[in-house]
Amino acid sequence: MTRSDIFVCKVCSSRRLRQRPFGYRFNGKWLQAWECLDCGIIFIDPQPTSEDIHRLYSKEYFSSDYRCGHEGSYFEEKTLERLSDPELLRLIKNYKPRGKFLEVGCAGGAFLNAARNEGYEVYGVELSDEAASFARQKFSLNVVVGDVHSAEFNSEMFDVVYLGDVLEHLRNPRETLAELRRIIVDGGLLVLQCPMQTNTLFSRAGFFLYGLLGKNATVHLPPYHMFEYRPKSMMEFLCLSGFSILSEKSGLISPAEIRLRGNALQKIGKKIFQYPNYLVTRITGKFGDRIQIFATKNEDQRR
Repeated sequence: MTRSDIFVCKVCSSRRLRQRPFGYRFNGKWLQAWECLDCGIIFIDPQPTSEDIHRLYSKEYFSSDYRCGHEGSYFEEKTLERLSDPELLRLIKNYKPRGKFLEVGCAGGAFLNAARNEGYEVYGVELSDEAASFARQKFSLNVVVGDVHSAEFNSEMFDVVYLGDVLEHLRNPRETLAELRRIIVDGGLLVLQCPMQTNTLFSRAGFFLYGLLGKNATVHLPPYHMFEYRPKSMMEFLCLSGFSILSEKSGLISPAEIRLRGNALQKIGKKIFQYPNYLVTRITGKFGDRIQIFATKNEDQRR
């Protein structure tokens, strides 16, 4: 089924869209997945409202569903230690060893605090009142409640901007990247980490099977992810938004660490596919479920 006469892709404005065989049940509505045939972005329609989104990111989200359940409770010390991520900071410092550092969606501030300890002048933006309050109380960080638009930062203010598991949650990522480009200095660094659930062998096989059957798979989570990315669509999106790719790396969570959701068939299928997928991803870098991208502001790009 295609849909070309009602709405357009929120990334590239194309009307060439096709339905994908999954979606969410939320507040009595079915939120269908669609794929843009031009840029490859997958998104849900209709989207949750701004009020729905604010309610989704309550304290309970950070205590249980944080990063889709893979991290445990954000407010536990062992989780905070993991999120300091010294390896990622080392990579960032290789590109930009100092300067003003913004984390968009900083949650409770563990990574931002680690960046400050490395000598950066740090700022944070966080949608959740509870998480922002935790960041202020636990780490004495400068965290604004809201989004990058409402924060109203000065133009060309930041040397580094980091989004970890954020871009997929945004209602209009195109507008967000435009704003990030405005507030990053010329030659500044944009760092993205993002899940890619639809990129795995299991998801691709599921698309094929459910498509043949003419059925939809229900995602057994609230609609946290309004967009789904794959490496090609992500990098094309960044280039379209005025950034040049410096490096890209895909990875896959190990079979022992995956969290199984859905019906019995979906759980068994995911577990079976994860082992060969893990091996293929380690060898080739393809079909990963996470991506890490370092990009720089393209000074010659005209918006």
